[in-house]
Amino acid sequence: MIAALALALLGMAPVRPPIAGPWRAALELAGGSLRFGLEVAGAGDAPAVRTGPARLCNGPRCNPISRIVQRGDSIVFEIGDYAATIAARFAGDSLVGTYRNVGNRGPRTIPFHAARGRWPVTPAPPALIGRWDATFFQDWRTSPRVFSFADGARGLQGTVLSSTGDYGFFWGTASADSFAIGHFDGSFVYLLRGRIDGDTLRGTFHAGEKSQIPWKAVRSTGQPHLRSATEMTQADTAAPFRFRFPAVDGGMVGSDDARFHHKVVLVDVFGSWCPTCHDAAPDLVRLYHDYHPRGLEIVGLAYEVTGDSAVDAAQVRRYREKFAIPFPLLLAGVNTTDAAAATLPQLIGFTSFPTTIFLGRDGRVRRVHAGSYGPAAGAMHQAQVQAFRRELEALLSER
Repeated sequence: MIAALALALLGMAPVRPPIAGPWRAALELAGGSLRFGLEVAGAGDAPAVRTGPARLCNGPRCNPISRIVQRGDSIVFEIGDYAATIAARFAGDSLVGTYRNVGNRGPRTIPFHAARGRWPVTPAPPALIGRWDATFFQDWRTSPRVFSFADGARGLQGTVLSSTGDYGFFWGTASADSFAIGHFDGSFVYLLRGRIDGDTLRGTFHAGEKSQIPWKAVRSTGQPHLRSATEMTQADTAAPFRFRFPAVDGGMVGSDDARFHHKVVLVDVFGSWCPTCHDAAPDLVRLYHDYHPRGLEIVGLAYEVTGDSAVDAAQVRRYREKFAIPFPLLLAGVNTTDAAAATLPQLIGFTSFPTTIFLGRDGRVRRVHAGSYGPAAGAMHQAQVQAFRRELEALLSER
């Protein structure tokens, strides 16, 4: 009887601990912990492979996890939008493992851990709320940023703005005169730590596991602190803008194709690995639907991570499906600013993904907008959308 029971137990499938519920998660960076929420919906008996719903959350803002694979006490959270994973193992009632995201300079891995429950809500200190003009100090040079802090439903929140866009929605904690506010969406890994010193803030900006950039900030006066996005990258306008690259579904698409003749063309230089590009995509799709009947064409030039056309094409097709993109997407190269500059020699001073290039009906460049302000930038996002519409209205009215 006992022997039979033992054999039956040996034949049983490994026990899968329940994973449903909220988790207090963190990535361990060289300069501290980047906190975020991990939300996993209930699934009955917890099948070994799940397709959600599960999310990574920065306070109230969340990004989807595409799939969960669990084998015994091991679990993998797949973040398909960015070809990233969090692989972990149960340690008691906690999770311990590694976040991994394949980059063009090799795999990036960062220690991960999580415990059951939600992070406590920390209100924003009144002295911190508002906008601050910041200066980053890096490699014997300086560059401007703007910090925006608010007290939201989940406590301290905000964003970081540069001359070429925002860094996404940040959320975090504060105690006495110190604060830490971070952003993790499955691709970008950002942590802003600082101290309040009267009317000055000082601290360190952490990007990825090891990068640490010192900064200083003072209260914004309302005067311009960032450079205009239209000043960052220029273009040779002596001749029509040229491009020709393979489409993700095969064949070549180029600027001299009939579909672009005598049309206003918006060229989107992007990457599927780029969360800022994901924020910008819905705006481009709306512009296409609104203005295509009047003569607008849009084409996306993708600069991807691996350089393997099959792998990169699959990732771009996923991006296309996510946003129901109706215009062609082309594989233009790998995701470095130098590579993009080399394949688009008519651009001068290419600096960021995404970059939006406006072409008149004669094919010449009329405007280059470096970067993008997404929903986290609030009024700056709305102003950017309106500026794009004004530019398109003007170009479409030309004969």
